[in-house]
Order: sequence, then structure tokens, then C-alpha cells
Amino acid sequence: MDVERTIEFILQMQAKAETRMAKVDERMDKADSRMDKFDKRLEATRKLVETGMKLLVRIEKKQIESKTDFDRRMKELVEAQSKTDQKLDRLINSWTKRPSNGHPRGLR
Repeated sequence: MDVERTIEFILQMQAKAETRMAKVDERMDKADSRMDKFDKRLEATRKLVETGMKLLVRIEKKQIESKTDFDRRMKELVEAQSKTDQKLDRLINSWTKRPSNGHPRGLR
């Protein structure tokens, strides 16, 4: 009878162990599922960051091009203003060096 009880005890313990293993397997499956979701979210986040970085590079290139164009236009404007100043100075000088037709210079 002791052998029968021992065998019965072993079978009960084996059944409990199998139940515990089934629960562990179930938890592992859920953990795998959560990890899969996490991996997908992580990959989506990586793609978003990568896309954002590409956009930043494009924006920076456009800003550099815009600044270069702005600097070129400002240089052209400065040159044009300098020419206008020179012409205005020549005009003023021509008026001030003009003979006065006998009239005194100064306030009239």
C-alpha cells in the first residue's frame, strides 16, 4: 500500500507541476506578445526619429541656401546704394561748383 500511495503522490505532484508549467507557458506567451508590441512601437518610434532627422537636414539646407541668397542680395543692394550715393555726391558737387551768375552764394 505504501507503493500505491507513493505512486499516487508522484502522479499528483506531476499533475501540479504540469499545471504550473502550463501557467508559466501562458505567462511567457503573454510576455512575448507584449515584447512584440513593444518592438513594433520601438521600430515605429525609430522611423519617426529618422524621418524627423531627414526633415531637419532638409530645413537646414534650405536655410543655408536662403542665407546665401540673402547675403548675395544684400551685397548687391549695398553696391547699388554706393553707386547712388556717388551719383548724388557728383550732382551736389556740380550744383555747388556752378557759377552763380553774379549772385552771392549762400541763403537766398
